[in-house]
This record gives sequence, C-alpha cells and structure tokens, in this order.
Amino acid sequence: MEATGISTSEWQKLTFAAISSVKATLSRESEALRNLASHYMENIDTQLDAMNSIGLLYDAHRKGGKVVCCGIGKSYKIATKTVATLKSLTINADELHPSEALHGDLGLLRENDCVIFFTASGNTPELIQLLPHISPNIPIVLLTCSKDSKLAAHPQIKSLLYAELPDHLKETVIHGIPAPTVSATLSLVLADAVALALGEMIEVDHMKRKKTFSMKHPGGSIGSDLSHLNDNFKRANSSSSNSDSIPLHGSYSSMLSLDQFRECFRTISETSTSPESIAEEPQMVKPDFQFSSALMNAGKNSCHRVNKSDFLSWSELDLLKNSTLYDYIIFDADSKSFASDSGKLRSMYKDLTSSPVGFTGMDDFLSLFCEVDSISLSL
Repeated sequence: MEATGISTSEWQKLTFAAISSVKATLSRESEALRNLASHYMENIDTQLDAMNSIGLLYDAHRKGGKVVCCGIGKSYKIATKTVATLKSLTINADELHPSEALHGDLGLLRENDCVIFFTASGNTPELIQLLPHISPNIPIVLLTCSKDSKLAAHPQIKSLLYAELPDHLKETVIHGIPAPTVSATLSLVLADAVALALGEMIEVDHMKRKKTFSMKHPGGSIGSDLSHLNDNFKRANSSSSNSDSIPLHGSYSSMLSLDQFRECFRTISETSTSPESIAEEPQMVKPDFQFSSALMNAGKNSCHRVNKSDFLSWSELDLLKNSTLYDYIIFDADSKSFASDSGKLRSMYKDLTSSPVGFTGMDDFLSLFCEVDSISLSL
C-alpha cells in the first residue's frame, strides 16, 4: 500500500470502514424489505390498493392492451426491468421515457393500455408534466415510496402500489446522500411481486405457466434447465437432421418434451423388451466433446457412473440421493457412455412430482442424457 501513498494502518482503517458500511447497508435494506412484507400482510388499505392496481393491469391485458412502464433516472431502469419480466411471462408490455414521450413516443399508447408510473418521491416533475398529455381513459397506476406526494393526490392516478419506506431507513439517513438504493430495491421487489401475481391471474395452472416461460426464455442457464418443457428444441433439431434417431440431448438440454419422449419410448418398448434391445435404445447424437471435457475436469468425486440397467432401476430416493451427492450422472450402454448434469435431473424430478403424472420411473429421465466420449472419459 505504500506505493499508493497509503500506509498499511490507514489502508486497514479504510477497508474496515468499507466492510462496516457494506454490512450496515445490507442490514438496513433487509430491514426495509421485512418492513414492506409486514406492511402488505397487515395493512388492509394497501392490500386493497394493490388488488385494484393488479385488477387494472389484468383488465388491460384481457382487452388486448399492454402494460406501459414509465419513469426517469433510476426509476426508468426499474421500469425497463419490469417490462422485461412481464414480456418473459407473455404479458404485452413496453417502456416509455417521459422526456421522449413528449417528443413523439406518446404514440405507443392505446386506449386499452394501462400505465405504471415509477417514482420513489411521487413528485417527479417529468411525470407531472406528462400527465395532461395522457388520455384520461388510460388508467395510471403509481408505484411510489410516498403517499403524501403530488402524483399520489392527482386525479388521473387511478390506483397506488405503495412501497413503504420508513424515515429511519431512507438513503439520507443511512448514507447521508439521497442516492437511490433502498427505495430502488423496494420498488423493484414490489414490481416483481406484482408482475408475478399478474401472470398467475392470467394463467392459474403452474405447469402451463412454466412451459410458456420455457418457450419465451430458451437461452442461457434458465433456458437450458427448462428445455425439457420446450417443444421448439425438437423442431429445431428435426429441421437440421435427416436422422430418424431420438435426439435425447442438445446443448446439455432435452430436445424432446416429456410427452413426446414417452411416446417414442413406448413405441420402442412395444417392439422389444429384452436386455439386449434396451441397451440399443439410446440412439443419440454424436458424442458431445465439450461436455466430455467438462466431465474430465470435474474429477472422480463429482461423477457417479453406473450401468444403464442399474440406472433404470433407481427409486425416487436413489435419484435424489445420487443427484445430490454428485454433479454428474453417467451410465454405460452398448459400449457407449451417456451423461447428464445432476441439476437437470433434480429439476425434471421437481416438474414431474408437481404434475398430475408424477414420478413413473427413470425412463423419463433418459431425455436429459447425451453421449460423451468414452475414450477420453477417465473417471
């Protein structure tokens, strides 16, 4: 530290003060979230306001309108994140910047839409200036940390989403500066809660919501974990391959929906049920060398290797135990090796047990396995 002109003792004081500040901020923000949860549990007026707000959003969706999220500064960032969440839930949504709105972007508003204003203070000048230019037929919901504000009292505001922030937890008290931190956290959490509640109103069936979400979020780890619910993976695979084999894996993900795989597996089972034919069933894609490399780097203690017949005989307890103890499960069949990430096995088990079908055996989980390189796989 001497090279920076700071002595070791001064550096230690600075870092100690910094970590103390981090702990204090986390403690205060946690307290603010607990307070918000308690407020919604206990305050009837706030609950009624929230019900009315979600009702307005639901009505807009039912009529073919969209949810338009509007804010400025950090509140605009929260608005855009809320729009992204709504879209992933298949709810029509768009963001509107108040300054751009006054320069032509008001054209995105339609009569069946519902607008959400995001403002911690409830006194944002840009939002107040925008109000006269929004049709009175378009309901506006206000998400704010302040009930005693100009916007909260404005007649064009039809409902309130109140993110209560006690005085002793405000930024100026915690940090000494009004940088949006605690208020932004509360606003974002409340917006997330409302978006999820709206999605549940629109589609009450959990599995249907999850399947729809998988179709709208095919990318990244989330898309990979939910790929066994996404029929588009199979269509994509079918269009790029002339093979009649059953593609049981792609990008570490299932290429078949659960129902489709069951139908394929049932057809195979009807033609032959001998041990020899069972060993020949996994007609999968070529070895996934990238996944093979990941397995080699994982090490012996992270992988559990069994014969296919042993794997298929697992009980629910065996599945949960082994997928918890090991990161990867590998089985051998017909001189080939097939592997899957244990997290995907647990995720599919959760989906099965929460569906009317339930757990029917390990056959359903074969769709999560891909062929790996047996030669380079040194376990």
